Amino acid sequence: MQKRSLLFYVVFIFGSSLFAIKGFTWDMGLPKFYFASVMISVLIILLSMKAVRSPWELPLAFPQIVALVLAVYSCLTTLLLLESLPDVFPVSLGYAMNLLLFVVFSVLISKDSGDRLLILLQIFIFAGLVIALDALFAFYSGKSLLWGTQSAPLSRGNLASVIGNVNFTTDLMGMLLLPVAFLVVTNRPVWKHETLRRVFYLVIFSVLLVVILIGQTRSVYYSVIGSLIFVVLFSTVLMIRFRPRGVFTAFSPLFLLFLLLVTVAIIWAYSGDNFLTQGSFSFSERLTYTFEDSISVDSRLLQWEAALEQWKGSKILGTGFGSYKYFSTEKMGVVLAKKPQYMYAAGLNSIRAHNEYTQILGETGVIGLSLVFLFILSMAIHSWKVVSMTNSPENALEYLFLVSGLLILFIDSILSFPAHLMPNALFGVFLFGFAMRREYYCGRRLTVKFGGVVSLIVVVFSLGSSVLMSRNFISEGLFTRGYIAYKNLENINPQIPGLVESINNIKAEKELLLNFTGTYTALATDTYVNSRENRLRERYPAAPEKLLHDMAVQEQEQAYKSAMYRLNSRLKAASDTLMNARQDGNENFYRALRNLALSRELSPGQYMADTYFGYLYLTTQRKEDFRLKFSMSHGNLEVAYREIFSREDAFSEWLNDSGQAGGLLKEISLDHAFLRSLPDAIFHTESSTDLQSFLEGLDSDLLIDFQLSLDAIDALLRSLRIAPDLQVVRNTASLLFRVMIDSSGVSAELKKIVPILKDPAILNGIIADLVDLPSSYRGEMVALYETAITNSPGSWLKDDPNIYEEYARNLLMVYGEGELTKVLEIAKSELFAWSYMKSQNVVPDGVLKVLRSFKEDLKSEWVEALYGEVASWCKERVASLKVELESLDISDAEKEKLNNFLKRADDFIKLYEYFLDE
Repeated sequence: MQKRSLLFYVVFIFGSSLFAIKGFTWDMGLPKFYFASVMISVLIILLSMKAVRSPWELPLAFPQIVALVLAVYSCLTTLLLLESLPDVFPVSLGYAMNLLLFVVFSVLISKDSGDRLLILLQIFIFAGLVIALDALFAFYSGKSLLWGTQSAPLSRGNLASVIGNVNFTTDLMGMLLLPVAFLVVTNRPVWKHETLRRVFYLVIFSVLLVVILIGQTRSVYYSVIGSLIFVVLFSTVLMIRFRPRGVFTAFSPLFLLFLLLVTVAIIWAYSGDNFLTQGSFSFSERLTYTFEDSISVDSRLLQWEAALEQWKGSKILGTGFGSYKYFSTEKMGVVLAKKPQYMYAAGLNSIRAHNEYTQILGETGVIGLSLVFLFILSMAIHSWKVVSMTNSPENALEYLFLVSGLLILFIDSILSFPAHLMPNALFGVFLFGFAMRREYYCGRRLTVKFGGVVSLIVVVFSLGSSVLMSRNFISEGLFTRGYIAYKNLENINPQIPGLVESINNIKAEKELLLNFTGTYTALATDTYVNSRENRLRERYPAAPEKLLHDMAVQEQEQAYKSAMYRLNSRLKAASDTLMNARQDGNENFYRALRNLALSRELSPGQYMADTYFGYLYLTTQRKEDFRLKFSMSHGNLEVAYREIFSREDAFSEWLNDSGQAGGLLKEISLDHAFLRSLPDAIFHTESSTDLQSFLEGLDSDLLIDFQLSLDAIDALLRSLRIAPDLQVVRNTASLLFRVMIDSSGVSAELKKIVPILKDPAILNGIIADLVDLPSSYRGEMVALYETAITNSPGSWLKDDPNIYEEYARNLLMVYGEGELTKVLEIAKSELFAWSYMKSQNVVPDGVLKVLRSFKEDLKSEWVEALYGEVASWCKERVASLKVELESLDISDAEKEKLNNFLKRADDFIKLYEYFLDE
């Protein structure tokens, strides 16, 4: 291989394995996919330029044809999103085209020589070794060298590193393991010094195996075992054909023995309690614990059934490649309605189904899944032909060890989604291309002439794929920058009130010092001087009185100056800190706004940008931004009013798009700009008095806060059009409640303007709508809360604030006691969720707390009938847990969690008995 070509592949493989920009990376796989897409495009362009001058033939085996058809079909299914989720179409098309680009890459390299591909295989292994060493170091030290993250040692999560998830790190190690084992034992010449090569790869094999074990990913354990069984079974066929001696001559017996001994030793070491495991885990126990881990099993079953529900809507074609994450929340809600026993395992979002086959079925229908199974079948047949027809057991064994790495992907895909992450996907298609060489099986193939039109089509396609992936990468990167800025802002803002209070306290203390009061009473001139004179007289009895008095006065002055200096120093430090905090807050606010705006403009399908726009609207910086518009209007308030209330501001004009929320919230409008017509109402006619000065007297903070809540609601609803995050649904419901409460104050404030307008018709219409807002939008608030509860009834009973309590209280606060019947229905919903969640030690006390004030309106028999079972369970659980806490050896965190439950259960029992007390 030429040096330039070798350098290209080194950059290509290492970049595709490690490329991730800190602060510009959300999904750790996307930047690597983007990098690989660009590099493959460069490779295809170079090959196509050569093919134009000198066309060459490209033989395609049947598995390659099936893979190409599957990838093309995946691209075509994204057209279905043009109707259901048009904003998402370019995003999904980019990923689908990238899949096809990867398959094309595997087809092209299948024509390369075995020696050249063996070099590429070793580059992949070296890149994997870098990741493995970082993962190993991070596991034991708690610090990742590649990514710079820190956490507690001996945590499996530390292995995530630059891959982004521990499962995908161990997936890669599993895929590399058997190809590395082949390089340990094969007699095929690879290096100049073969013994050194075997020792080197034996060390790498050990590192990879250790990372797999400490990763504790059971699906990878099963995948490696299954892949090893595949190699053994087909090797047995070879031994039957060529006799054992004919097969084992391809191996080094000594290093095969070393390999087996090392494997046994490592597995034994990591199955016990020693300095390597420090009692934190055991490989053997982890492997046998699979079906006892009910949460892991049930959460996957729920996600699989959600994918099946998605498939039922379009059984033949599916809903479009890459669409699962946009429909999963809704479909999980459908599953929970039928099988509520899963609710304890339900989460807020499911981006992937944790089973490639069910997800492919939902996204691409029966056709897509059939093509996948056809590909697997074709690979099995191809493998059988290799071992049953080959004349070279060495080639057949090399093929088996290569395919064993690819097989990891297909086995692990039953429980996970390893091909969704890089560099696993790239290494998988590389192994596929390597395995399809004619040297392994030269049977009948379809021959395609690569040159002219074909090469031009491939170039245009690859460039298009890179453009779409660039769009996805940059859009997500900009969102990440905006998100980080928002999180910084979230950390800064809570500090500001404390700093302001600290400054005020220091100023108050200075006032005490100036007046010689409070803690500084002793510094008062007469008091301090007389006291010091007496002490000095005791110490220096012969000294003149005048000298002692002068010394006492000087000491009083020095003490006063010293105290004032300390206070001024503290005041300056606090003021500087406050100024820096406000400056940092403003910088992060505008950075977040700019990056989120660019992200959503570049890719409207980047729904998370819409979500965090909504949260940014609620910050003090956005409020101050609007206040500045008023203060800097220079006598032209109309411009400021239109920017704020008509949403003509650069960062809110996008909210003027009308429509419905869609998805789970089909009946909810996207437009809650109740004050949009306010500028027209005020400025469309001449006023009878000085309108400008009158408007300056209005409570602008009240109007701005109200408008910001409206902007946040519509931003959050726009994000829900694409992906219904249930936490966002709940937050939107809370904001709508706030708007309902504030509407009366806003309408009262606007009524002050009515007398000075010559034509108050428009303003009176706005006021009437605001007065009627609680009743006219009750349905929306109820729909939002009901949607959040229906689609994840149990998750709110875990660690989140109780949604049932919030929902019940808000109804009563807006509509009064007339909603008591509805609140009782909410109580029954909470208890229904508890009946499936009680194994998680949760207490359904939310609505009962709200009902405490209505004891006289509720019959004790009703409370006893509804909550009696809960009270009995709490008493039994409290008694048993107290005994367990005394005997069990559990962590402090787990003990604190149980103690919190015990307190909450005790409080519930007291509350329940309060209702029964006549």
